[in-house]
Amino acid sequence: MGLCPEGVVSPSRESSRDIVGQSKFRRHVRFDGGNSEAIRHRHLALPNSAGGQHTGSFEQRLHHSWRGGGGGIMSNSEAASLMTGRRHQDPPTPNTKHPIRVFYSRFNPSQGWATFAILIFLLLIIGDSVTVGDWVETPSLTTILFVSALIGLLFAKLRLPWFLMLPFGVVLGGVVVVWQSASLAENQDSITDGLREIFTRLDVWYDAANNGGISTDLMPFSLILISAAWMLGFLSSFLIFRYDNIWFAVVFGGTAMLTNLSFLPERFGSRFFIFVLIAMLLVVRMSIVQRHEFWRKRSFRFTPNSGWLTLHATLWFSIIVIVFAAILPLKIIVSQPVVDIWRTGRTPVSSMEDVFVRLFSTIPSRMDTSGRFFGKTLPFMGKISFGGEVVAWTNSEYPSYWLSQAYNYYTSQGWIATETERIDIGPGILPPPTMDSLKRTDVVQTVQLGFDTNKFLTGGGFDWVSLPAVAESLAPRKFVIDVNDNTFDVDYPKDIQEFASRIRTQTRLPDASVANRLITGLLPSDLLLVDTQEGAKGRVEFFTLQRKASIAPDLVAWQFKDELPETQPYSMVSLVSIATDDDLQEADTDYSSFITDHYVQLPSTLPQRVRDLAQSVTANADNPYDKAVAVQNYLRESGFVYSQDIDAPPRGTDGVDHFLFESKIGYSDYFGSSMAVLLRAAGVPARLAAGYAPGEAAANSDQRFVRDSDSHGWVQVYFPDFGWIDFEPTPNWPLQARAIGGGAAFSSSDTDLDADLDDFNIPDEIDPFVEQVPDYPGVSQGFGDAFTFDVTPYLKPGGIILGTLIVLFIISQIAWNFGLGSMTAVEKTYTKMGRLGWLAGVGRKRHQTPWEHAAAIGLASPNAAVGSRKIASQFATSMYGHQEPNKNDLEEMEEAWKTVRMGLIVRGLRSMIPQSSAQPQQAR
Repeated sequence: MGLCPEGVVSPSRESSRDIVGQSKFRRHVRFDGGNSEAIRHRHLALPNSAGGQHTGSFEQRLHHSWRGGGGGIMSNSEAASLMTGRRHQDPPTPNTKHPIRVFYSRFNPSQGWATFAILIFLLLIIGDSVTVGDWVETPSLTTILFVSALIGLLFAKLRLPWFLMLPFGVVLGGVVVVWQSASLAENQDSITDGLREIFTRLDVWYDAANNGGISTDLMPFSLILISAAWMLGFLSSFLIFRYDNIWFAVVFGGTAMLTNLSFLPERFGSRFFIFVLIAMLLVVRMSIVQRHEFWRKRSFRFTPNSGWLTLHATLWFSIIVIVFAAILPLKIIVSQPVVDIWRTGRTPVSSMEDVFVRLFSTIPSRMDTSGRFFGKTLPFMGKISFGGEVVAWTNSEYPSYWLSQAYNYYTSQGWIATETERIDIGPGILPPPTMDSLKRTDVVQTVQLGFDTNKFLTGGGFDWVSLPAVAESLAPRKFVIDVNDNTFDVDYPKDIQEFASRIRTQTRLPDASVANRLITGLLPSDLLLVDTQEGAKGRVEFFTLQRKASIAPDLVAWQFKDELPETQPYSMVSLVSIATDDDLQEADTDYSSFITDHYVQLPSTLPQRVRDLAQSVTANADNPYDKAVAVQNYLRESGFVYSQDIDAPPRGTDGVDHFLFESKIGYSDYFGSSMAVLLRAAGVPARLAAGYAPGEAAANSDQRFVRDSDSHGWVQVYFPDFGWIDFEPTPNWPLQARAIGGGAAFSSSDTDLDADLDDFNIPDEIDPFVEQVPDYPGVSQGFGDAFTFDVTPYLKPGGIILGTLIVLFIISQIAWNFGLGSMTAVEKTYTKMGRLGWLAGVGRKRHQTPWEHAAAIGLASPNAAVGSRKIASQFATSMYGHQEPNKNDLEEMEEAWKTVRMGLIVRGLRSMIPQSSAQPQQAR
């Protein structure tokens, strides 16, 4: 500086002045926010004495502009021009982006579009597996899955809390479901009419669900599929792109996939392998994304192609694994105790399956299985078809029907087997008592089925079976009486209607204790009061009656305790009726209330013309047997046509009424239902029986071969003392013989039965036709099992306990790791220390700093003192000092966490040990 000529400012000194001036400027200058009208001086050059411009230092120029320029206020752009040493220029044009590019950058997922593409493929394979099942008519499920996933992505990128996003997504899904369901309506005149029809049909379906009825309308199931597709796509996408959580998509998607494929033939199973492949790619892709994020935070560099290289290798590895898994031979080893535990655990699921079948009874079966299974409901369906393969072969002196399920409750949509009580039966158990055994004889029968099942076919009244089984006895009917409304009385028997009317004529029922005494005092001898319900004012508004159970159970279904393997025979003793026509014509007509409650029941919605037809057909019959024969002949000889290729009855119509007066074409379910309903309308107890016809008789033998096409429905009519007697109203089937050797021939053909026997592949070591009933059933011979310890009673409780512990462990793991997925390693360790400290009684207080929390842990557990301080220090450095830990820091913190974890676990266990409450003795 000293070498500069006089009057010349040293550049360095000038720079220093400028720096000081800039500093002062930043402290004092007031910006106007770009208001051009407040600026008086556009240029900061000062006039000198020569009439030119003075270009002094920054501070001088600023001072002149600030003070000598008239006090004008400087704009942002002019201030920026001064600070950068530039003369004034117009402000630059802002760098605006196209709205589409802004939208794209805003909603561009950090997980990458490749993750979204893999998720879409995963959802599409699920949707395709449901679509190929062709269960019901639906809009495009794949389109709904794609749109819902896209909406889930958009919602995940919105800066709103999840508890607002999820409900809004559900509501939006509801709108989409309703809009799509309008296309399923039969009335397509307008959207309003279509929606009105949809809600009306939903109301009818809900009424059937709530009151134990049958629904043949599949539109509700279509809505369930659409709703499930929306929720699966939306939640999968939302959780992935909001929380990096792929497990909802994998677990729930896989569950939906397996559930659907379990009801489809095996040829569709390849789709599950594709699903597994895509799921593996999704898991690997998300793992790559999370590791990349981890590396970015630690300033690691990697190429964009590194993730694709890993995914490419994973793809080929997954393909190889899946191909080997598909082609390797499979040997299934089944442990019976495990099977027992599984069946016990899925009992609630089984009950839900019964409800599902009742409410969606007309969903077609897609399984290529032998044998027809009869459940708790038998709806009026459309077209059916059966194969010609042999499904069972039998040996019986009497060619009887083979009963699987009897149905007692009739609705306009079909039949229901109502509530039952289970009775254990088997080789070492006395048979249940029987009362209606007049003119019946014991017949030894042997059956061998061609498929695995737990169903139990009987050839008459049950007496004994060679394997442990359970019989289902029809439970007494219950009647709920509304004290203030007689609307529902119309579906009850006459004596119940009269009793309910008598109660309503009394004064208002008081509280439950007094009402119980009043109702009980008026009850007939065959009724019981089982429940009362009080209203808001403390008065009884509803009470429930139940018919007393009969001494002899009414058996309607049978099943083995363990699944019966294919081709394993079983023997039984059946009580077969040998009553003649004359015997049945002279039968008594004094029916018990239990019988009339269940087997004369008809819905109030049954059209009157059906009742009129019953009276007309039976007008000339003066006893129940002649009435049954008259109805049977009417259905066999009045022009009704047997066919399996029919349409289901129109929605909202009564199945029997439609068959008798409109279509007059159907198969055995329709003929049998019509006979049972007509007899009930004529006052004769009847029920629909389902199972198999006797089958084809082998030459010069009691052996018979039952084919899949022998699946059949017929009618059983009740005669006091004689029990249930079979009748055959279907014209394509021969009439039932009334006694052994009566000469009635059942379905027969000219086919080679020996060839059928060869095709059935009966094992050489099994000869079911020589198996005899043991002389002492259930009694062991010898002493080989005298000292055997039976662990079976302990397996189920042990399995339940083990399963409970596993569930609790999984829940605890989910709770322990909740929220840790997006944290850094330091944050995870510190959070774990806090959670474990809370469990050990040293939770972090709201006012505590990390150091104070570590000190509290050290006081409670000295062994964890050093480690807790290390973790707290590293957390504070990372969180508040913004210093990322290096590799050595992470290793030291991991070792510290091990010592802290052990110390806090010991502290927690010690806190659970009761401390001695003894006080030291005071000095005397």
